[in-house]
Amino acid sequence: MRIIFSIAFVILLFSCKDKVDYEKPEGLIGKAKMTDLLFDMHMAVGTSNIQNVNLEKNRNYMSLVHQKHGIDSTQFAVSNLYYTAHIQEYEEIFEEVERRIQALKDIMEPQGDSITNFSDKARETVRKKDSIERGLKMKK
Repeated sequence: MRIIFSIAFVILLFSCKDKVDYEKPEGLIGKAKMTDLLFDMHMAVGTSNIQNVNLEKNRNYMSLVHQKHGIDSTQFAVSNLYYTAHIQEYEEIFEEVERRIQALKDIMEPQGDSITNFSDKARETVRKKDSIERGLKMKK
């Protein structure tokens, strides 16, 4: 996910010039849809190296993201260029995307912690059981 933010930052850095004001292109993706699109793109990039149900790994899911949102890569590129020229709007979009990602992390991380805690408790239980069994064997 940091890769996408880094790429977006570089795009922003190089595409922003003083007094550049691109007019809204035909077929501009609206801010709300662009936010949804960028969020899904971050998820697609973040999960591309995770094995899917078909046991495939390193799959590019961008075409599925475009298909889900009913856009093509050209429409995204044109809209992305427009938003990079309008930094304030683009910043608002990315802040919302970051907020959504953080909200998802907040939901998912406690589940990961509970698995770790369960695993630690299971190990402790086995260790105690082994200690008791060793003690009983020593008494015999």
